[in-house]
Amino acid sequence: MKTWLLLACAGAVTGCYDPASFVYGESLDGLTLQLYSADVGIHPDTSVLEDPNNPFRLSTPGAETKWDIQAQAGSVAAFYSWATLLAREPGGEAQFYVGTNLLAVYQNGEAPQETLPQVRQQAIRAYQNMLDVFPDAVTYDATGTYAYDLATPAYKGIVEMGGMVQGGWVLMQTANGTERAVRP
Repeated sequence: MKTWLLLACAGAVTGCYDPASFVYGESLDGLTLQLYSADVGIHPDTSVLEDPNNPFRLSTPGAETKWDIQAQAGSVAAFYSWATLLAREPGGEAQFYVGTNLLAVYQNGEAPQETLPQVRQQAIRAYQNMLDVFPDAVTYDATGTYAYDLATPAYKGIVEMGGMVQGGWVLMQTANGTERAVRP
């Protein structure tokens, strides 16, 4: 018994481990959006987790990684990142950025031409869903300290896409002259 314990300890001390394995990620360059389902990216739908085109279907981007993807990987990769986050950890910030990236995909033509009208509608639905389900959603500035509401940019995103904001939301002028979306 003591011999076995000593050998086990010696193995642990000398580094008796399997060699490291490396995992190589998929390239995020040049992705084209293929909408996997009619509700992909719209909470509570989770079909993005089954989408073979989703490079994040098997893992969730981390707290910092989601911002790196948003800033540097392009609109399609950012859509998949935020839609994956939304499916796994529902929240207004993720729903808002799904809409933002769908808007960019539409504007940049990063989906097949025949599906761009559907991408536009999906962007409007994502923003509207944020207003309906997560009306108090906020996001933070680059320092991570100042939170600002997402209702106003979601409202403006719907209007920019030529949609009609639903649910009684209106855009009002605040005392300091800025606009703010509110639901009276």
